[in-house]
Amino acid sequence: MIFPTGRRALLTALVAGAAGSAPPFATHAQVLTLGAAVDSALATHPSLSGAAARVDAAQRSLSAAEATRLPSVALSAGLTRFDEPMIVAPFHSLDLTTPPDFDRTLVRGQIGLRHTLFDGGARASRIRGAAAVAEAAGLGRADAIMEVLEQSTVAYLAVLSARAVESAAGRLVSALEAERSRAQQSVEVGTAAQLELLRAAAAFQDARAQNASASARVGLAERVLARVMGTEPARIAGAELAGVEATGVEAAESTSSITSSRSSPLIGRARRLVAAAEAQVSEERARRLPTIDAAAGILGYGTAGGGHVAEWQAGFQVSWSLFTGGARNASVERAGADLRAARSDLAMAELRVANAVDPAETAVLEADARAEALALSVTQWEEVARIEALALDVGSGVQSDRLRAEAGLFQARAGHTRAIHDAALARLRLARAQGILDRAWIDEALENRR
Repeated sequence: MIFPTGRRALLTALVAGAAGSAPPFATHAQVLTLGAAVDSALATHPSLSGAAARVDAAQRSLSAAEATRLPSVALSAGLTRFDEPMIVAPFHSLDLTTPPDFDRTLVRGQIGLRHTLFDGGARASRIRGAAAVAEAAGLGRADAIMEVLEQSTVAYLAVLSARAVESAAGRLVSALEAERSRAQQSVEVGTAAQLELLRAAAAFQDARAQNASASARVGLAERVLARVMGTEPARIAGAELAGVEATGVEAAESTSSITSSRSSPLIGRARRLVAAAEAQVSEERARRLPTIDAAAGILGYGTAGGGHVAEWQAGFQVSWSLFTGGARNASVERAGADLRAARSDLAMAELRVANAVDPAETAVLEADARAEALALSVTQWEEVARIEALALDVGSGVQSDRLRAEAGLFQARAGHTRAIHDAALARLRLARAQGILDRAWIDEALENRR
């Protein structure tokens, strides 16, 4: 396996332990944390139950292949009715003074043992291939766990971002509603032109439209999160979510393609499938050689009325297919084609991981820079909006400047929240590309803020 035993056990425990009982997450009076959302997804997501079943099937196939190392024991029995009396038991020497018994109903039983002594290495190749497939299934389950971790985290952050935009839009509506009321009062007392009221009313309606769009996106994001978690959308809509922010822990000290290829379950699985294909080629080639079996057994003969006798037998059997009409060569060539396809899949997996690491690293740097810049932008726009509001109150300001300030503040607040979440997502995707994403990484690298 590519993963150490401890990590493999952790991945197994995540699925097996989570499947036993769904973890408690938020009720209406509780805060739904990212960890609780992830645990719920791990406990209910159908891809993990399917991955676990594939691991179980592969392990059973391996056990069946390993069982062929031992001899097989079989018991058989039969009863035959003849039209004319038939000899009851075979005679090994003819004695005319004591002729054998004849009967129309014959009973025959046998317990036999058979063991393959030589098959040209086909059995060893079959076991090696089954072991590689079992390891590939385990790595496939590890990749499925990473996929669920990424999906649930993305869905959780999408809800947070959508709610933050909705909150910023709500603040904008409130600010522009206050401006519309001020303009209305100024028009009524004759200190402002009707144009100011029209401008404020138009900006207010635009803000209401933005708020409605933001609310719709919140509902969509909540439904997506509910589906990933395997729960009802109403439980997410009524739950408070804890904020999430990257702690600054980097995904890995080294982000080279070599490090990623050693850790990535996607690459590890492709490598094990290459090993399984190589074993299949060896198994098919081994069928060109003869097979030697050892056999022994005890046979019993008798009639329906009794008179049973028993004897033992033992020996060796050699079988060798001299002509198969080209079927054997076709099997070898098909296995070779499967091997070439598996190697191509491995190359594609390595390319995919390498192509995922570089953009993820760039995204981390970009998101951090945007979050830092937009944090300053929010502070500055808040001050600009405050000054413009005061200026209008004392009659020295310009309404269009106030409206632009409020719109700029809205954009800065929404952008800052998205940048914070983008930074978390960038680190998450980098960890996924490097093959180190697990439940513990989420607790360490993504901090909940309440």
